[in-house]
Amino acid sequence: MEELRSTAVLEKKIEDDARKKAEQILSDADKSCEQIMRQVDDRLSAFKNEKQKHYDDILSQHKKDLDASVPLEKSRFVVSFVSSSVAQAINDYLKNLSAEKRISAVLSMLKNFGSLTSKKTFDASVYGFDVNSTKEELEKAGLKINSCSQIAFEKSGEAAIDKIDIHEGIILTSEDKTVKIRLTLEELVSELIDKYRNELAVTLFGGRIPE
Repeated sequence: MEELRSTAVLEKKIEDDARKKAEQILSDADKSCEQIMRQVDDRLSAFKNEKQKHYDDILSQHKKDLDASVPLEKSRFVVSFVSSSVAQAINDYLKNLSAEKRISAVLSMLKNFGSLTSKKTFDASVYGFDVNSTKEELEKAGLKINSCSQIAFEKSGEAAIDKIDIHEGIILTSEDKTVKIRLTLEELVSELIDKYRNELAVTLFGGRIPE
């Protein structure tokens, strides 16, 4: 009986030791988990702060870029608005001119070509204007014309100008193909806008270009 009692005591002692060890292991595990969670929280917080700074820097740079671009965009808008308004005013003026005066206007550009036209014979490609009237006007201007034919504006090689509805012009090509002269409303209007943009804009806006 004494031996059985001793065995029971031993077993109880072993169970108590095992329970204490298990409790200690669980306690240590809880502490480890708490430590790991604190580290995770710290890392997440650091990562969040790092990303927040990164995005704040991006937003700040975008704001700087936007602030810098606003004056440029405003300037572009003003230039575009002035050019468009000037072109519209020129378009309205051209519509009120007779065809004869518009032919005379494009022929006025011949002065830019000096001696290039004096000793050559030309073939004329005409769009917008009447072919027979154009040939007469060219010959009155002192040019030697071999042929005069009608072409579509789209085949002329000229680019349309915004707000200009009238497409009329004469393209002269010398018989020896060494000289090509464009006498067109597109060339004339571009020249007017380039040379007199400020003067036209000031007149159009009552002495003051909008800012």
